[in-house]
Amino acid sequence: MCQDPAVPAGHADNAVIEADTDDRDSALDESDGHSDFTSLTSSILNYEYKNGRRYAAYKDSKYFLPNDEAECDRSDLIHHIYGMLLGGRLILAPIPHPQRIVDLGCGTGIWAMDVADAYPSADVLGIDISPIQPSWVPPNVRFVVDDVELPWTTSEADKFDLVHFVNLNACIGDWPALLRQCFDNLRPGGWLEAKETDTTSQSDDGSFPATCALYVLQETIRDAMDKCGRTMHAPARMKRWMEEAGFVDVTEQVFKLPFNPWPKDPELKKIGRFQLAQFLDALKPYALGTLVELLGWTSEEMEVALAGARKDLRNTKFHGYNTLRVVTGRKPGKDE
Repeated sequence: MCQDPAVPAGHADNAVIEADTDDRDSALDESDGHSDFTSLTSSILNYEYKNGRRYAAYKDSKYFLPNDEAECDRSDLIHHIYGMLLGGRLILAPIPHPQRIVDLGCGTGIWAMDVADAYPSADVLGIDISPIQPSWVPPNVRFVVDDVELPWTTSEADKFDLVHFVNLNACIGDWPALLRQCFDNLRPGGWLEAKETDTTSQSDDGSFPATCALYVLQETIRDAMDKCGRTMHAPARMKRWMEEAGFVDVTEQVFKLPFNPWPKDPELKKIGRFQLAQFLDALKPYALGTLVELLGWTSEEMEVALAGARKDLRNTKFHGYNTLRVVTGRKPGKDE
C-alpha cells in the first residue's frame, strides 16, 4: 500500500499551481476495556456545552475545538481531502506490511478504520480524549479513550510497527516529549508518520497579501495559541523534532492545499471546493477558542474579523494555499 503512484496533483514538486483565468467564480457565493495507555477516570466521557457547541470536558477542554456532530463531519471531510491530495495513499512511510498500528488523536476513527480495511491482518488502535468513535468497526480495530500526552504503558511485546497522527497541531503541550514516547514505543525499525498542515495561508504569485483579513486572523490565532503553550508552528518544526528524538531516514513531503477553487487543474479545483467548505466551517470554532476564550475579544469584534476572513476565503483572485507536511522517520534497528 505504500508504493508510489503518480505524483498527486497537490504536490509541491509540481512547482507553481496554474490559476484558472476564468473569473466568473472570483467572488464565491456564501451559501474491550484494556488499554496500552494510562487509564483515565470516567470524567473523560463527560461533555461541556458552550457557545451552542459540544466540547470534551477532560482537563477543562484542553482540546479547544468542539467534538460535536458538525465538527466530526468537518474532520471526516478533511480526511477525504487529504486522500485526494495524496493520491489515495493512507500511509506514505515505506513500510510494506505493518502489523501493529496506532493512530494518535484519532478523532472519529476514520483513518484507523480505513487502514484496518486496507491491512486486514494488522491490529489497529485508535486513541483520543473524546469518545466520538463509532460502535460498529472492522474486527481488527479498537478505540481507547485516553490522553496521549500522559506516560504510555506499552509492553515490549505490544510495541508498534507504525505510529501515525494527523492534525494534532495546537493540541499538544510538549511536542518533543510526545515524539520521544512515539520513539520509545516503536519496535526497532518501526516508523512514525506525522501529517500536519501549516495554519497560515500563502501564495506563490503575491496575490494573497499579508494585510488581508484572513491572513491577519490566522496570525492572531497562532499568536494566541503560542501564548497558551500549544503552538501552531509544529508542522514546520516536525522534521527537526523527529531527528532530535532519535529518528533516522527522516523525510518531509510538502503538498499544496488550495483554500478555494482558484486552480486551473480540475483535481486541484475540486480539492479547493472541499477545502473552502471545511475552512469556512472551521473559522468560528477556531475564533471562539482563541480570540474569545484566550484573548478576551467580544462576540462583536470576533464577528467583524470573521466576516472579512470569509470574504477573503471566497475570493478566487487570491491564489492562496496551505501546505500539508507529511514527515516520516524510522526508529533504528537493533544493529544500527
